[in-house]
This record gives sequence, structure tokens and C-alpha cells, in this order.
Amino acid sequence: MNVSKASDIFLIDDTPPVVVKAPKFLLKYNSANCKLSQWEKSILRVKWEFKDDFSPIVRHEISLKTHHEGHTPVESLVLGSERHVTVSLNGKNWLNDGDKYYAIVTSCNAAGLCSSERTSDLLIDSTPPHLGGFKQPLTWTNYIDTLGNKVTNLSLTWYGFHDQESGIENYYVTVSRSYSFHELSSGVIRIKNTNRSETIQTSFVLTESVFPDESIILSIWAQNNVGLNSSIARVTVNVLSATSRNEIGILEIEKHSCDIHFCNKDCTCAVIDRPCVEVSTNVTCSDISHTDAQNQNLPTFDVYGGLPHEILNVSASSACLSGHWSRTNGGSTENIHRFEWSIGVHGHAVGEGVFHLKLENPWNDVGLRLEFIHCLPVNRSLVHEERYVVYVRAWYSERTYTVFKSSPIMIDQTPPNVRRGRFIREGNCLEDLDFIDWTKNIMACWDGVFTEQQSFIDHFSVSLGTSPHSKKYSNT
Repeated sequence: MNVSKASDIFLIDDTPPVVVKAPKFLLKYNSANCKLSQWEKSILRVKWEFKDDFSPIVRHEISLKTHHEGHTPVESLVLGSERHVTVSLNGKNWLNDGDKYYAIVTSCNAAGLCSSERTSDLLIDSTPPHLGGFKQPLTWTNYIDTLGNKVTNLSLTWYGFHDQESGIENYYVTVSRSYSFHELSSGVIRIKNTNRSETIQTSFVLTESVFPDESIILSIWAQNNVGLNSSIARVTVNVLSATSRNEIGILEIEKHSCDIHFCNKDCTCAVIDRPCVEVSTNVTCSDISHTDAQNQNLPTFDVYGGLPHEILNVSASSACLSGHWSRTNGGSTENIHRFEWSIGVHGHAVGEGVFHLKLENPWNDVGLRLEFIHCLPVNRSLVHEERYVVYVRAWYSERTYTVFKSSPIMIDQTPPNVRRGRFIREGNCLEDLDFIDWTKNIMACWDGVFTEQQSFIDHFSVSLGTSPHSKKYSNT
């Protein structure tokens, strides 16, 4: 007499998964210059792809490391067969400015065999360059060019700009007879930073000649290697001649008693980011409505969260927000003297919830630029489920402006939830079938399975296989 028993079928797989696409950081929202660096210190996005021809990939483990092997907020994150992940960090776990991070993705198959691959290093820098300014020598020279025209060449010197984390990539200079214009420099002049010294010099020809005893305004700001701009340093300089023929001379910086340029007492000789408080002015500010601006045929602007390449109405960030604006129905910024931006909690005072209103000016001057990026300092963060608004103040004259604002931007730092008692129905969607007698297609339904309280569900990822987490037949 004999008794027999057979085991379940088993598959032999003695090879680990193979990398198809090496892990990489996704920088679409977080870096302006398409470099391996980002200003965003609260979000990491990573994608990868492994394959295994013999057994399904059932697990991925992601770990985050630094170049100095210090502690990171993501020591180990275990996922299923996903090929990408977004990690959102709260204010207590932000990435450190100046650190370089890399992610190691380990892919494991059903046989328990694993293989690992790492990303390239990613530099974090959420702070703009330290502000510097112009210094002597500042000189000018008038001469006759090859076409017989009298032109002016400026030679400028500046110092004090530095960026410890990512370094300075570009300087931007404008020259004008007005506060924020750039008619004398024919637009914004970009100077690539190739000098390791803190003192930089450059020279260029103006579009118009300058003459002794007149005043012009020099403006400069720096941009670091992640795309963050410093504040704008402006000085008024007096054109002084060194010869009787007025061919050469110096530009003398006005250090006090300079002119007020706007009704809020902004000037070029005050402490940085402060008005000329000691100077009196009879000019009062006039805040006109959006409708009045349209009726007066003044330029109006549409304001958006995010940068021009990606408008954001929802953000997972706890640290940074950006914004941009464009003229309604197209057109240039003609007749605009300057722009200022701010951010604040929807329904509250301008700047509230982002700036310390008793200590900080919530309005930030960007000249005629049309975008900004702002990251909060340590001990201050964006709040989950809160809505924020981008404000733009467009100045039409020294006393008249209109405030434009974006639609609210929702901060959502949590993934969708799976509702209790709901499940995926496969077969024909009318009932959940465990067996089917057809092989050409299969239907699955998940209405009501997932819920999202703060924002909205953008898309679903669906896979079909012969075991949990397997994508043998489909991955959409």
C-alpha cells in the first residue's frame, strides 16, 4: 500500500533583478537650471526601473544617503513594485542646505534575490546668494565709435556677493535714469561668473551717452547655481568729469540724501530692504482696483503659483513656493515701473503665515522680472491643508499701483487613503469574480476605493500579474 503527496509547483530563479533605467531624481518642479541640484528642501522625487524575466519583482527599498554619511530623514522606505516615489518631509526633517544626497534603490524578486543601484548626487540649496553691492572704481569714458557716434563705456566693480552652498552662476546688471528701468543698458546684462574672487569687474557700452553732473541708477543682483536670485542692490551715482573735455570720469555713489522714488519711501541710499524713513514726502500711495486699472487702459496681470513651465494649484512642499505672472491677453511690461511679490494665507493679510509681519516687509521688489522662488527659513513651514495666495503689486507710477493675486494653492502633504470596506472588483465590475471562462480581456473597477480629502486624485496606476505586486501582463 502506498500514499503519495505532491508539493505546489515552484519556479527556479537564481538571478536578481536587472536595472533597466538607473534611479534618478526628478527635478521638474524644483530646479530652474536642469542641474543636479534643487532649492526644494522638503520634497524628493525619484524614479527607476528594474526587470526580472523569471520571477516577479515584489519589493523595492529606498534609502537616502549624504556625501558625509550623516543622518538622513529617509533611512529606509519599503515599497511594492512601484517605479517612482515622492517623499514629502515636514519642517522638522528638511534636507540640509549644502549637503549632497543620493538615493539607493534595491529591487528584490519573489526568489528573495536583490540588486541595488544608486542615483547621482543631488545638491540642496534653498537660500539665495548673500547680497553685495557696487564699490569704487566706477568709471565712465566717452568716445567716438566706428560709425561716428558718441558713446559711453562704463566700467563697474562690485563685491560681497557669495553663496556658500551652490556658488554664484550669474550676475545681472541694469543701468537707467529711473529706479527699475534698463534703457541705458538696453535691457538686463548677464555676466557669467568666472571669477573666484569676491571682487568682480566688467565694462560695457551704454545705448545713450551720459554727461557730467547727471545722476544714473545702477542695479545688480546675483543668481546661484540652483536658480535662486538675491535681492536687488541699487545705487544712485553722480557722473563726475576728470577732464575739461568731459571725456572720462568717475561715478560717485550717493550714500545719503538721495531721492525718494516711490510713495512708500523706497530709495537707493537706505539700509538694504528698508525705506528712507528720515525723509519726508508729500506723495501718497494710491491702490487702484483691478477694474479701475482696466478702465484706465493700464496693464493688468494674471498671477499663478509655480513657475512658467509648470503652473501649480496644489503643492506637497512644506518649505518653498514659487509664482509667476504675465500680462492679461499678452503684451509686454511697458508702462510698469516695477513689480513686488508676496505670499500669504488665503483670506488673511498679505504675507501672513509666511512672513513675520512685525519684523519683515512682506513685499519683495524684483524690478521688472516676472517670477520668483521663496523658501522659508528653519522654524517656519507651510501648513498641511492650508491654502496660500501669491500676490503681485504692479506699480504704474511713483504713487499708483494695483495688487493682483493668484488662485489659492493647496498644501497637501499626504497621499490618498483607501476607504474601509471598499475593494477592487475584477471580472465584469457587476460582481467580484474569482474565476472567469474567457481569456481575451479582463475588467476591474475601483470606484469609491480611494479618497482624497485635501486636493484631488490626479491619476491611477494599474498593474496586472499572476501574484501581488507583479506586472507580468500590464502596467498602466
